Amino acid sequence: MTTTRKFSILEMGSPRYVLARKRAIPMSVYLGVALSHVAEGQIEWACSSYDGSEFDTHEDVFMTNSALPKVSQLEKLNDAIIRTVRDYANSHNYRIQAVCIGCDEQTAKVVADHPELKDPIRSMCTRFWFDLDAVPCIYTLRGVSLTEEAASAARKVYDWFTPQFPGSIPRIAVDPETNEVLVDMDGHCHMVDLKHFEETTDKPTWDKLLQLADECKQRKLKILFFNSTPQGGGVALMRHATIRLMRLLGVDCRWFVAKPNPDVFVITKRKFHNVFQGVTSDEQYRLCQEDKDLWIEWCEQNFDSYWAKGKGVVESADVIIMDDPQVSAIIPRIRALNPAARIIYRSHIEIRADLASVPGSMQHDLWDFLWSGFISKSDMFISHPVAGFIPPRVPHTRVALIPAATDELDGLNKKMSPADLEYYRRVFNRVAEDQGSPGIDAERPYVIQIARFDPAKGIPDVIEAYRAFREQLTNSGMEDDQQPQLVLCGHGSIDDPDGIVVYEQVLQLLSQPEYCDYAKDVCVARLPASDQLLCSLLRGSFCALQLSHREGFEVKVTESLAKYKPVIAYRSGGIPLQIEDGKTGILVERGNTNGVADALFRLYTDTNYYQDFVNELRTKEQDSKRQRYFTPFQSVNWLYLATQLAYKGNDEAVAKNQPTGEIDGTYMGDGQIRQWNARYICDYWQETIKN
Repeated sequence: MTTTRKFSILEMGSPRYVLARKRAIPMSVYLGVALSHVAEGQIEWACSSYDGSEFDTHEDVFMTNSALPKVSQLEKLNDAIIRTVRDYANSHNYRIQAVCIGCDEQTAKVVADHPELKDPIRSMCTRFWFDLDAVPCIYTLRGVSLTEEAASAARKVYDWFTPQFPGSIPRIAVDPETNEVLVDMDGHCHMVDLKHFEETTDKPTWDKLLQLADECKQRKLKILFFNSTPQGGGVALMRHATIRLMRLLGVDCRWFVAKPNPDVFVITKRKFHNVFQGVTSDEQYRLCQEDKDLWIEWCEQNFDSYWAKGKGVVESADVIIMDDPQVSAIIPRIRALNPAARIIYRSHIEIRADLASVPGSMQHDLWDFLWSGFISKSDMFISHPVAGFIPPRVPHTRVALIPAATDELDGLNKKMSPADLEYYRRVFNRVAEDQGSPGIDAERPYVIQIARFDPAKGIPDVIEAYRAFREQLTNSGMEDDQQPQLVLCGHGSIDDPDGIVVYEQVLQLLSQPEYCDYAKDVCVARLPASDQLLCSLLRGSFCALQLSHREGFEVKVTESLAKYKPVIAYRSGGIPLQIEDGKTGILVERGNTNGVADALFRLYTDTNYYQDFVNELRTKEQDSKRQRYFTPFQSVNWLYLATQLAYKGNDEAVAKNQPTGEIDGTYMGDGQIRQWNARYICDYWQETIKN
């Protein structure tokens, strides 16, 4: 590994050189770093880069200072490695996507004899994540030489990732025996430590988290999450973050998913999700008996294949959380196999309770089917904090509230350098170009909506509001090249068949005469699985839109506000709970695209008005309020529920207290919002802090 410039054949400052450096996307490489403690006062290390075809290796010796503690020596070694690797990447126009760090057996024994050295080694990993935006992994290395070990590590980390996706997250690993999601390559990826979570959390919340984690460990509680897919959508994002923190805390918490079936996903997306949200009234999406049979068969086959008796999953669990209805048909199987387990049903979507209360409606019949046969067998119903989201017949005694969360330290939210932002802008432009869409102009600001291409996300409204906004700017005398672009993008999900359909509809809409004049400034892209790509796009934006017609609790609003971007959004679902109108964002009535255009116009043309929002979002008060939407705070909610619900060692008593049949709900039944006395889970544990 050398530091010779890759472009040294071009004269510095020449037009060819400048053009190449301005437009080129750095080449992705994957690093292996091997350490060897060969003698007192000397540490050998080797680094090998791999691009999928060639290795480039660097060897070095770090001379330690015997006057310093071993921990300080390792910290200085970290500095040396990070500095060398950064210089190498910059000089060659490389982008380090991931790094695997390991040591030989002799060095492992030194670390075992000095436990205080573990933290500096883990710190090396987190520095790669925060300083170089490279996903770090830890692995045990074997080889006849240090360079061979480094090359093996580079090849290993290359195999763990998806090289064609710049800034990618690790390949999603699932245990073939149980379909357990092996988050962060079963713990090999190490991006953050507990200290990083602690730094972003207020002390009372952090102390409560540690207290509850200790209680779970002492009682040996086992917590399971179930849902349909390990990637794509807010549920999967939350579960990756939750398991990552639980692993650091030492809590026995695991996550399982179903084997995908495209035919079933058409049912669960279009006949469950879309119907519940009321975004379709087409009778072809009414659930029929054939749909019910196929869905139940799929759920039961998954249970029998992966989680039944003898699999070591359900029968040993204390608390089980079912995320959304996709796999809820396994609830009776869980109840039969482990009657002592406490089952929590977590509803993440906006369920139109008003429609579900009307006999004969699609929503009523769907909810009657899911509730009576499956969801009613759970012990608790966790909802977003909106009264109208809780459907009929769910008794208040079983309802509690938890909003959706995001993670402040993962690729979606971590801080990024200007070089990182520029890299991901170029990556986005390459993806957009490949899809026949214009890219982002570095010289112009842009407005953004990040969301799945979904019927409920209001994307046609975004385009119409942007057209009206641009028309206002033109009428005010502003030149086109001074007006902002619009970015519409998002990830896909394997359980969402609507993504491609809605994406194509957006492209067709932009080809209509009324939008042709502005289509060249609308960047539309379905993006690969890259969290940092979405993060950088939000950080580079002028402001964010969220014009969802139906929404549970949109984490993209939280993520935008956390990046100090004012959000213009519809008063839909849980969004009004996330935005303080006139302080952190602007709320507009659903469907009022002219109101959105007016809000955009004032934000863009009135600098002081815009800066007032940014200043408010940067206050400590707003930072404190946002904490309840981040992983540590939400983990306290889950651990509090687990410790309160689980009755370890009292199976017979618990079994007698399970629901046995229909329980009358308290929904008013006339289309009005139900009587409302549900409480946030955090209200309970925060009371214990005060007391």
